[in-house]
Amino acid sequence: MHPYLLHIHERPLTLIKFNHDGDFFLTCAKDGEVNLIRTETCERIGTYNPVGDKAGAVFAVDVTMDSTYVVTANADGKLVFYTFQGEQISVLNHGGVLKYVEWNQKPGAQNMVCTCNDKFKSNADGMIPNRIMVWQFDPPKRLLSIDDQLPMKATKVKWGAFDETLVSIFEEGTIIVWSSKTGEQLKLIQAHSSAITSLNFSEDRLLMVTSSKDNTAKLWAMDEYEQIKEYKADRPLNDAAISPLYCSEQGPKMHVLLGGGQDAKDVTTTSAASGKFEALLWHMVYEEEIGTVKGHFGPINCLAWFRDGAGFVTGGEDGYVRVHHFDRDYFTNKKFE
Repeated sequence: MHPYLLHIHERPLTLIKFNHDGDFFLTCAKDGEVNLIRTETCERIGTYNPVGDKAGAVFAVDVTMDSTYVVTANADGKLVFYTFQGEQISVLNHGGVLKYVEWNQKPGAQNMVCTCNDKFKSNADGMIPNRIMVWQFDPPKRLLSIDDQLPMKATKVKWGAFDETLVSIFEEGTIIVWSSKTGEQLKLIQAHSSAITSLNFSEDRLLMVTSSKDNTAKLWAMDEYEQIKEYKADRPLNDAAISPLYCSEQGPKMHVLLGGGQDAKDVTTTSAASGKFEALLWHMVYEEEIGTVKGHFGPINCLAWFRDGAGFVTGGEDGYVRVHHFDRDYFTNKKFE
């Protein structure tokens, strides 16, 4: 398995996002660049840059299912909307340090984004608290703001199944589920003993995997919000994702991909070997490690499966994006079942 090495960012990666068809993916990083890459050839097609000043850091990016619009969450508190071709449509002054953004999941009616921001004090806007918000895209309008009952800052927030809920994760190790209509708190789960770093869903959003700095990833059933599985790794985890082939008709791949490594600030004191920067492939049901993929020279910050499950992309603290296409024997060999 030969990875493609893309040196398209100067600073640590923050998110990798595939479009719905899987023929493109977007990467964003703390250098303010947002890149569009073709999956098959790994060429960079273009970049999304806001008009005027270059964005400081971009923490999240998302694209609609029909690949029409792209939204980015910038650290300067601006939500920037683009066409897929790269033209800027509008800028929404959100305030705070924007940490995440995601389009709603209703095909053909993706007119809302959910966001979360850290509190920030500025001269222009004054004091902005930790918030989780829902915004309408066109015409721009604030639909929901959850701030008074937020004791801590949300790391990420995503839409639940059928856009009925918002699922948010926190540095205290909790998951909170909110109603996306009223903003009331529906469920609070003490999920991990340390900061939760990411959450990812299966295609139908009824399975969720969370990763944490406490060296574990956990699989959750979203109908009852109960924990089904736990994957105990030997390193702090920054991201986890469920293989899209976990429920495929022929030859399902019940696999989760985990990535992480020693915290960025401790990395200089160790060699790449002991820093544990490989990507880990775990069996979703048996909770066993299947294999590892070496590569990065720093912790893995984000990862994403190809939409067809035939490979994966990782983005590291080292600013590199590595694109792995699985060999034939991933699909034929018994040990990968």
